[in-house]
Amino acid sequence: MGKFFITGSFGLLYLYTAEIFPTGVRNVTLGSCSMCARVGSILAPFVRDLGKATYPEVPNVLYTLLALTSGLLALALPETRGVDLPNTFQESESLGKSTDKVCKENIDATSISVTEK
Repeated sequence: MGKFFITGSFGLLYLYTAEIFPTGVRNVTLGSCSMCARVGSILAPFVRDLGKATYPEVPNVLYTLLALTSGLLALALPETRGVDLPNTFQESESLGKSTDKVCKENIDATSISVTEK
């Protein structure tokens, strides 16, 4: 079951990584992220051996901390729902900074605050 979820998350990461970067550097950044993932898979057996050399709980704690850290860091990413994804570096730098641009299709009557007139 764990292998199923790891395989699924790896596929989703490829999809998300390809969409988050600007078009001009998408191939380079996707390759860099793929290389980092491969380095992680190379280091995995050594982390298992670290558990044999120290305490058996060390690999689980280490992987748990890495997963929680990456999940918390993902919360810092800008919201992209209803926003065109960046094509240039300038667009990607301003992606999370401008909050005044709201896509009209995603606003319904229930999401408008009461204080707005």
